[in-house]
Amino acid sequence: MASIYLSKSLWEYKFRKLSYWFSACISYAQLHLSVRLARISQPVVGILLAEHLGDIVAAEPIIAALRIKHPKARIVWIAKGLYQGLLEKHPHIDQVIIENSILASSWICQHSPFTHFYNLHMNELRLDPYFKFSLFNKQAEKIGLTKHNYYERGNLLKGIFDLCDIPYRESLQPKLYLGKEKSWDLPAKYWVIHRKSNGADREWQDKHWIALIDQVIATYDISIVEVGASDGLAIKHPKFISMVGKTSVVEMANIISEAQFFIGIDSGPAHIANAYEIPGLLLLGTYKNFKNHMPFSGSYEQGRAMIYHNPAGSSAGIPFETVWQQLSNLKPIPATQLA
Repeated sequence: MASIYLSKSLWEYKFRKLSYWFSACISYAQLHLSVRLARISQPVVGILLAEHLGDIVAAEPIIAALRIKHPKARIVWIAKGLYQGLLEKHPHIDQVIIENSILASSWICQHSPFTHFYNLHMNELRLDPYFKFSLFNKQAEKIGLTKHNYYERGNLLKGIFDLCDIPYRESLQPKLYLGKEKSWDLPAKYWVIHRKSNGADREWQDKHWIALIDQVIATYDISIVEVGASDGLAIKHPKFISMVGKTSVVEMANIISEAQFFIGIDSGPAHIANAYEIPGLLLLGTYKNFKNHMPFSGSYEQGRAMIYHNPAGSSAGIPFETVWQQLSNLKPIPATQLA
């Protein structure tokens, strides 16, 4: 039997791991040098929030708060390349740096070159794929903010402010500064739906989505545009348009920004809809150990959208009839359809 030490797959793995480590070294050294040089002329504030879409959008108001806290500083945000377009045109962000790896980010957390550095990730949520450690946030540990209690403090933004040691006094409205990148041909008037999350325990049943779309089109005579990254619904109807997997994050945000109404779940696109203050209906339920949690600040927290929490469990268990009734309350059925 061949020795495991002669295994081709083992050596391929070792080579990938070494390449990963070497790439992280170069990335960290380049960032360290560039920040140190920038600090010669002014303080540099570093923000690490590399993912996810909803977290980045929800955290947007912290930028203005940090600008007030550090008025003369250069503000740098570290994010995955997928989300760079959400941040690079922000008037108070001077530079967006693409995150190379969790390994490089861990070195930044341990040996930060920034004048002031804010890691906005909670512990035990980001695992390095090769070295198997979790990205550590000493400030989160200091203030007792964990993945098990963060919604007990309030909305997502409240935890972000706590990590930056800034008092959170009011429900602040997140905003996006993207410009218009229109490369699609959609109807003048449409609603947007989003039904997939990075956690299946936040989703509603597909059979209900299909029934809801059919009934919305029949009742309101409106086009429905589905957005998302993958796993779109296979519905054949002239008033149903799937943009799933066909857009960048920025393009998807621009599609949402022009919608008349948004129907979705607790997900990144819902946070985008909140940033643009699109009226909507959101379907939530028990999430992990949280009941009646509030992900949003600003307009959605203040009632711009109807946020329905399933009192009996997860969002998957919300009956179709309940959702239709909630929608009918928000969008009264036209008199012509009541006959």
